[in-house]
Amino acid sequence: MNERKSKLLGLLLFLILTTGILYVMMTGSSTNVKIEYQQIELTGNELLPADEYLSYARLSDSKKYNGLTLLEVKTRLEKHPYLRKAEVEFDGINKILVEVKEKEIKAVLLQKNALKMVTDDKEILPLFPPANISELPLISNLKLNRNKSYSDEDFDFAFRIIDAISLSDTTVRKNLAEINLRNGRDVILTFTGLSCPVLFGKYGEVKKALMLKELWLKIMNDENYASEIEYIDLRYKNKIFIGKRNTETISG
Repeated sequence: MNERKSKLLGLLLFLILTTGILYVMMTGSSTNVKIEYQQIELTGNELLPADEYLSYARLSDSKKYNGLTLLEVKTRLEKHPYLRKAEVEFDGINKILVEVKEKEIKAVLLQKNALKMVTDDKEILPLFPPANISELPLISNLKLNRNKSYSDEDFDFAFRIIDAISLSDTTVRKNLAEINLRNGRDVILTFTGLSCPVLFGKYGEVKKALMLKELWLKIMNDENYASEIEYIDLRYKNKIFIGKRNTETISG
C-alpha cells in the first residue's frame, strides 16, 4: 500500500513539474523583463558620420527606442544605400552595438551635371553630404549605349586606371583628380599639383602608370621644369611626349 502511495506521489510530482515547465515555456516571453535600450553605438563607418546613418534609419532619437528590437535596427540600417550589412548585438546593459560594412566606393561620377558615387561593382549611388569623397577621383564623359546606359567597357577601363596607379604609387593615386573618358575617345587624366593634363590614351594602363610614377618624381622635384610643361602624352608605345616650348621625347 505504501509502495502504491509512493508511486502515485511520484507521478503527481512529475505532472506538476511538467505542467510548470510547459507554463514557463508558453508564457515566459510575456513575463520576462523588457529591455529598454538607451543608446545605439555605430562603428566601422568611413563614408558618413555615425549620426547620419542613424538619422537615415530613424534611430537618432533615444526616446523612441522603447519596443525596438535588434532585428529592426539591423533592417533599418541595411536599407541605407552605402551599407552592405550591419551586425547588431546587445551589450548586456542598455546599449545596442552596431558594426557596419560599407560598400567600396571606387570613384565619383559626373552624371548630367550632378555628382554620384560608383561602387567597385558599378552600382551608382546618390551623393549624400557630408560623404567623404576627398580622395576619390572623378569619372566624367562616359559613353552611353543605345539604351542610354553607361558603357561597362568604359567603367572597366577607368577602374583599371585607378587600380594600376594605386599599385604603382600611392602619392600619384591620391592626386588623381579626374578621369575624362571623352565619350569613348582617348582618355585624359587630371592631377592635383600638376598644372598640365595627361593624355593617357586607351590601352596599357599598367605600364603607363609605372611611367607616370617615374615622371611624377622628376616633375615634383623641379618646380621650374614643372612650370614649363603644357601637357604629358602617354598615347604612344614606350614613349612619353612632353609638350613644352620645344617638344621633348623620353624613351620609355
